[in-house]
Amino acid sequence: MSSGHEPVLVDEVVRLVAGGSGTYLDATVGGGGHAAALLGALPPDARLLGLDRDANAIAVARERLREYGDRVVLVPTAFDQLGEVMSALGLRSLAGALFDLGLSSLQLVDDSRGFSFRLGGKLDLRFDTSSGTSAAEYLAGVEESELARVLFAYGELPDARPLARRIVVARERGVLATTDDLRAAVAPVWGTNPEPRRLARLFQALRIVVNDELGRLDRALTEVPERLESGAALAVISYHSLEDRRVKALFRGPTPSRRETRLGAVAPGDWEILTPRPLRPTPLEVAKNPRARSARLRAARRRRAA
Repeated sequence: MSSGHEPVLVDEVVRLVAGGSGTYLDATVGGGGHAAALLGALPPDARLLGLDRDANAIAVARERLREYGDRVVLVPTAFDQLGEVMSALGLRSLAGALFDLGLSSLQLVDDSRGFSFRLGGKLDLRFDTSSGTSAAEYLAGVEESELARVLFAYGELPDARPLARRIVVARERGVLATTDDLRAAVAPVWGTNPEPRRLARLFQALRIVVNDELGRLDRALTEVPERLESGAALAVISYHSLEDRRVKALFRGPTPSRRETRLGAVAPGDWEILTPRPLRPTPLEVAKNPRARSARLRAARRRRAA
C-alpha cells in the first residue's frame, strides 16, 4: 500500500542515525517513510518506536511497516510525551532518534484539515483533530493585539498588525470557517493573489499556536538527550528558523563565559556535531518532492562518557 508520502533527506537520515542494535525513535512517524528506511538499514534485532499526534498517519504507517512485525511499536501521541511512553513500554534508552518537524504529504492533501491554503479547505490546522482548539475557533475568540503578536512572532510577518486588524474585521462580519475565508480577510492588506510564501507564513503562525508546536519542541528537546544512549545520534529536520534555532542551540550547548574562554577552561559539550552546517536537499530531490525545499537537517551524537 502506497501512502503517497515522500520522506525528506532519507539517505542522510539513515547514514547519520542508523547504527547497531537497540530501539530507535521516529518522533514524527508520518507515513512511515523514514521509519521503513531506518528499519531496512538496521540489524534484524533493532526495534523502532514511532510517535505521531495524527491518528490517520499512525494508521498509514502501521500498514506501511506491517512487514516488520513486532520490531515496530506505534503510539498516537505527541513527542513531548516521550518519557511517559518509554516508561509505559519499559524502554530504558534509545539507540538513535529522528524528529521530522514538517507537514506530511498525507496532511497536505487532506482538505478537511486546512494545511494547504490552496485547497480551500476547513480552517482546522490541528495535528490531533480529536482534541484542542481549531484555527477557526482560535480566530473566533483571540484578541486583536494577541493575534498580531502571534503573527509577528510565529509567522515573522512585518505587517502583523494590519493583518490582525483585517482578520478581526472579517470575524465581526461573519464566520472564518475556511482557508478561503482567511485569504479573503487579508486581501485588503495583501491583495487577492498574494505571494504564496506570505500565505505560508500566515498559516504557519496559526498552526504553531493551535498545536503549541514550539512549546512541545522545547519540552522534547529537553527530554530526548536524557533518553539517548552514549554514542547515539539525534537528527532533526526543521522547516523554518524558529525550529532550527532551537536545534542549533541544543547541539551547541551553553555559551561559555568570557572568563572560561580566556582561561581556556571550556569543556567539550555534550554533543559531537555531525553536521557543521545543516544538510539541504539536492535540486533533484526538490524537483521530485517540492515540500523538501525548505528542509534543514542537523544531527549530533551524544558524547560517550569518559
